[in-house]
Amino acid sequence: MTRLLMRRTFWIASAAAIIATNSFWLRAQSVPPAFEVASIKPHPGPLSRIMDFKVSGPRVTMEAYSVFLLVLDAYHLKGNYQISLAAVPRQEDEIREVMYDVVARAPGETAPARDEIRKMLQTLLADRFKLAIHRETKEMPVYALMAGKNGPGLKSSAVGDPCSMHQKLASDGRNYEETFSNCPIEALVKQLEQLGIDRPVVDKTSLTGTYDFRRL
Repeated sequence: MTRLLMRRTFWIASAAAIIATNSFWLRAQSVPPAFEVASIKPHPGPLSRIMDFKVSGPRVTMEAYSVFLLVLDAYHLKGNYQISLAAVPRQEDEIREVMYDVVARAPGETAPARDEIRKMLQTLLADRFKLAIHRETKEMPVYALMAGKNGPGLKSSAVGDPCSMHQKLASDGRNYEETFSNCPIEALVKQLEQLGIDRPVVDKTSLTGTYDFRRL
């Protein structure tokens, strides 16, 4: 499992790997993909939903993303277990909890592909938040999401609208309630992995439809 470590400084390689080939220097000198313009502002609230992603032509809008969530998206990571914040412990709360809105324009006049947006977002994070990464590989256990002995108890949703997830403050005033509409179980798995758990979540339910459900 590949993980990213967020650090203040960026060590390109160990001393043994500093002897670089010509091809490495060519790559290092290339200009990374970047947005033409980009604005990052604190999310004004209230926090009714998170990770609201929209693309309209070259315009890219990302509402209610923490730096942590931006990193997950930029590097196409599945969840918390793939990022270590050990290098920046004093800023961990800010990285996870402070929400931002990103409005950016990609080069050209057409909508960029999602992978292109991710590469431009990587450049934006390095520029605005001074993000630097280090990769390593680690084996770890997993959580398995399984139906109960009496079945999942989920009713299939009507075909039509795309999957959507809304978040609101629960009645206890501390936790959040999430409502999923017309979503596959994969959407729940993805959301669980982004909540800060320490290992991957594997779907073992064998459910292939779309459903309406809540997570408290």
